[in-house]
Amino acid sequence: MKKQSGFTLIELLIVVAIIAILAAIAVPNFLEAQTRAKVSRTKADMRSVATAMESYRVDTNHYPPPYGVKVEGVRDSWAVLSTPIAYLTVARMQDPFTRPSGSVGQVTLTYEACNSQNQMLEIPATAPSISPAGQTTVWWWIASRGPDKRYGFQNNPAIDPETSLRLKFANSDTDNAGWLTVVYDPTNGTVSLGNIYRAGGQVSGFAGRTMLAQ
Repeated sequence: MKKQSGFTLIELLIVVAIIAILAAIAVPNFLEAQTRAKVSRTKADMRSVATAMESYRVDTNHYPPPYGVKVEGVRDSWAVLSTPIAYLTVARMQDPFTRPSGSVGQVTLTYEACNSQNQMLEIPATAPSISPAGQTTVWWWIASRGPDKRYGFQNNPAIDPETSLRLKFANSDTDNAGWLTVVYDPTNGTVSLGNIYRAGGQVSGFAGRTMLAQ
């Protein structure tokens, strides 16, 4: 009878070890490429939103309303970018760094309007649909959660009880280093902490200048 040949246990273990080594090299590189692609997509979407924002301002002489202001009964500031004039086909851009499930605010980019004192204009759900304290939006910013998939705002800015405005970005002008800990920087590693920002309008303050530099 002819004796059948086959792989020995040692040979199989060597093959498995080689496959494991190749996987250990390939998988991280694949994940890195995936993250870089999402960052590029996020920045491209933000450029589209920025163009729409400025086009809307040219037509109306003001930026979209602050967060919480109702537009046709819906508490969605961005609705004006898609109706009645379609500056964007979809006003609420999805954040690539979120799961597709969840409420609108949990899966989309964040938009905030700011006044000349770098305070975020915001309307509570129970407030009238008017700009807080008659304030005018001077500049705006949009943000993505970034590769860490969560917003890392440094000490969520408190609300001023007298004006109902959120205070400037956690004193970013006096604590530059603290603010930079919540700004995404790929040189710290592709998958690192921090939010991805874009700003527009008459941007001022350290936080605003940082957003322009991204």
